[in-house]
Amino acid sequence: MSEHALPNILLNNLSEDSLIKLPSNFYKGAKKYLSNEDIKKVQKAYSVAFYAHEGQERRDGSKYITHPTAVASILLDLRMDPDSICAALMHDVLEDCDINKKNLIQLFGNDVAEIVDGVSKLGKLDITSRLERDANNLQKMMLAMSKDARVILVKICDRLHNMRTIEHLPRSKQIIKSKETIELYGPLALRIGMQDIRAELEDLAFKCLHPLRATMLESAINKSSGGRKRIVSKIRKELKRHLKSNGIKEVGVKGREKNVYSIYRKIKSKHKPFSEILDVYGFRILVDSIDECYRALGVIHNYFSPIENRFKDYIAIPKSNGYQALHTSLLALNAFPIEVQIQTRNMSEIASFGIAAHWQYKTQDKNEGSELRATRWLSGLIDLQKQSNNPSEFAKSIKTDLDSNEVYLFSPKGDIYALRKGSTPIDFAYEVHSDLGDSIVGCKVNRSTVPLNIELETGQTVEIITSKSKSEADPDWLNYVVTSKARSYIRARLRKQKISDARKAGKVMLETELKRGGSSLSEYRGSSLKKILDSIGVTSLNKLLTDLGLGKRTGSIIAERFYSGLQIREGIKEPKPVLIVDNKIESVTVRFAKCCLPVYGDKVVAHSDTERGMVIHHERCKQVTPFIKKDSRYMSAIWGENKKDHLYKAKIDVNTEDKVGVLSDLGSVFARSGINIGSVNTKTIDKRFAGFEMQIEVKNKTDLGAIMQKIRAMKITTSCKRNINDKL
Repeated sequence: MSEHALPNILLNNLSEDSLIKLPSNFYKGAKKYLSNEDIKKVQKAYSVAFYAHEGQERRDGSKYITHPTAVASILLDLRMDPDSICAALMHDVLEDCDINKKNLIQLFGNDVAEIVDGVSKLGKLDITSRLERDANNLQKMMLAMSKDARVILVKICDRLHNMRTIEHLPRSKQIIKSKETIELYGPLALRIGMQDIRAELEDLAFKCLHPLRATMLESAINKSSGGRKRIVSKIRKELKRHLKSNGIKEVGVKGREKNVYSIYRKIKSKHKPFSEILDVYGFRILVDSIDECYRALGVIHNYFSPIENRFKDYIAIPKSNGYQALHTSLLALNAFPIEVQIQTRNMSEIASFGIAAHWQYKTQDKNEGSELRATRWLSGLIDLQKQSNNPSEFAKSIKTDLDSNEVYLFSPKGDIYALRKGSTPIDFAYEVHSDLGDSIVGCKVNRSTVPLNIELETGQTVEIITSKSKSEADPDWLNYVVTSKARSYIRARLRKQKISDARKAGKVMLETELKRGGSSLSEYRGSSLKKILDSIGVTSLNKLLTDLGLGKRTGSIIAERFYSGLQIREGIKEPKPVLIVDNKIESVTVRFAKCCLPVYGDKVVAHSDTERGMVIHHERCKQVTPFIKKDSRYMSAIWGENKKDHLYKAKIDVNTEDKVGVLSDLGSVFARSGINIGSVNTKTIDKRFAGFEMQIEVKNKTDLGAIMQKIRAMKITTSCKRNINDKL
């Protein structure tokens, strides 16, 4: 047949004699729920596809018609409407054959033609490229179909069959298709609620991308399946028995199998061994009504121990894709952790078929809830189609919105930035510019001041507050930033800070030791200094000072080498204390130990800590008292005059009579004195007395003593003591 013969046949409306008989298995699937009239329409679509693709072959050598037939068969399994089946059969005719959209409208009507046209446009999109994003696209859902949301259903089924036969493609194309499937079509299937198809898509793509890893995982699963099946069977019987004995008669209990890719993803993301991932057993409980869902939850919580903070009610608050279920985690039998999903059978069907359930053809009575959810899906899925028919715009939206691991944020100027889910203002600052991240001191989200560790959400406007001079990076930032860019910049800054602080601390340590011998570092110059450094085995004084500050060398031993260099052996005396001025020792910023919380005016000790720099402890703190005389990293310190106002945290333990309002009374004393209470831990001593562990902020030791005296003067107070961690 010539490539131009088909349009003539179309114009003649394909007589009954020219229709091609449907394949037997395909016909059986259609016969299950389609009417005779609908089957004739499907047969006509099959005939058009058959004639259009005549002479074309797939890479495996089979006739091309086998592909659209397989795609349509998947939709038959989903019990989709006849228009969807027809569109699936002809989804490639506009792209590969001499047929235009008008021909399809003439033969099958507008709906079928629009679905086929939409699928053809999707096939032409460069979805894998990183497209420019703009504000409008970020506000739109990923399924901006040209005319009909069924377009994406056909496209997903098309991709599923392509993945099932991917071995016939060149390896380079296999990799491209598989990555696209995991990054786009898997999340897309999940977003529209097609859980089963999503799992198969991801497994097929994973096996193609990482065949060795997939084989190893499958082998490990099979090896453990024997023991697992016995446990699963036992728990399943226990669950069913308890539910039936409590009046829930029509109940189904199934063991849920994890797909290979989901196991791999959990191993990778949670950094847990295979055994721990597989040891969490999954079950699905199916009942007839929502009321029975909650009754079933109560029953299993009564017989098995619920795991704290592991319950979610997706029935009351469904997921955005329409998914509904009760999720809970329990300890069953011999403390086996199990995950349980409780659904009505209708919910389970929707979880499997997703949005396809809305078009399931005349097979089931749909309740109002199902129709409402389908309506919500459609309103979200086709939001953009009313505003644009531009395929490239659709590609931008679908790529943006489907990445569930990203959030999209606005700068005050309206620029848009895509960051990983869980990102903080620090991540945002470094994403905009490294200098902005280096100078961040605060942040406003939607014009309200927020902490720097808050998780940002899509759609928020983020304003970064900076300092003219670059601020010091806080090591704690690494605990909550999530982007690799922010993390790498922070680590680089901390390395520089650490080296700089270590060098300064090392200098303080060496000078302190040298002063004991009546010497100073400034006396060591030129060749004499070089000889000493050579004898120690370092190339420069800066390297030596850094090693001292990092704890790699001992100050007293190094000082002995310096003494020898100047032949100083006599008159060794106690070193002068180092001076703390405005919370710095010779330009090295100090930290105050959390174990003893010293305040201005206390007798203190300076400790050169490898990780934290110079740390100030109370002289009596048990963390330092054993080392003061033995380790040169522990130095006596005194307070100099503070030029700025500083607040210091202190711990006090207060015991009082246990009366109503006692904490309020204590709080009022602090308030009148202008003292801030950071935290309070309460404990009951006995029936008559209560204890309070309080962390407060004071300017100095004098203020601390004054407030403690006021607390002791209260009639309800039995004792008030300071906690400086001096009890062994």
